[in-house]
Amino acid sequence: MKISTSLGHGISIGKVSAAESALMMKKAGFHGVDLSLCEYQTEPWKILTDEWKAHVMVNVNALRAAGLEVAQTHMPFYYAHLKHPGSGTYQEYEDFLLPAYIRALEMTAEVGGKIAVMHPYYIEDSVDRTRYGNYKLIEKMMPTLEKYNLKIALENVWAEGYKDTHMSYPEDMLKVVETIGSEHVGLCIDTGHANIFDIHIGNMARTFGKHLYALHMNGNSGKADSHTVPYSMSDWCENMDYLDFSAALKEIGYKGYYNMEVANGNLPPQVAQPFYNYVAAVAQALAGLAE
Repeated sequence: MKISTSLGHGISIGKVSAAESALMMKKAGFHGVDLSLCEYQTEPWKILTDEWKAHVMVNVNALRAAGLEVAQTHMPFYYAHLKHPGSGTYQEYEDFLLPAYIRALEMTAEVGGKIAVMHPYYIEDSVDRTRYGNYKLIEKMMPTLEKYNLKIALENVWAEGYKDTHMSYPEDMLKVVETIGSEHVGLCIDTGHANIFDIHIGNMARTFGKHLYALHMNGNSGKADSHTVPYSMSDWCENMDYLDFSAALKEIGYKGYYNMEVANGNLPPQVAQPFYNYVAAVAQALAGLAE
């Protein structure tokens, strides 16, 4: 199984440039990168400006020069830049989100990605309205997904509003995907987000089954979305049984990247390579058990 990582916006880590980071990732043993497009989610959307492509290609060219792939991308997400997330109407969300999401999909195709991870949005205090709104938004994205033969993977998100509207619980997320009924739409498991909502990650993978397209592997204490390296903090927690998670991936025949989404802080150049080596070694060990 190939391993990949996402360590922040773009691909640079701490004070290390994109080109240096790419070479370090390759040396550590990574095959690809989860390319974050979230730095383009300023309001108004930077992703809709003419400058976005040149900025993205700096990162992508560094990856290609190092022999790395774009394993997947992470689309911008809405709630970080709305004054009142959860309180909009269907049309307000569609008008705000759809142009940026379409551009993100076009960007994913441009850089050779096949899967884009997407945060569903929520409408406060309404499970049914939240589901319907996401159905409608994804429906408008389908022509672009089909045109470029792309897939989106809906991620379980940890924000409090998602608890109320059930957009982070396995059965509810699966219902959304099954209702859409397209191979272009699947699911992503963020193991840290699952832990915050007291969800067993192995059972979550088994519930998703063939619909699991992408991974965000990380850990936390169950109280904050800290994105630590697996086993560095939460190995005591029953929900975060990474060995069982690997077994579950093997059971369901998961064929995607084993992607590590961990925080790097502001690492100085002197410790960047050892950090990459550490993250890659953990990924290789756990991914090997899933084959």
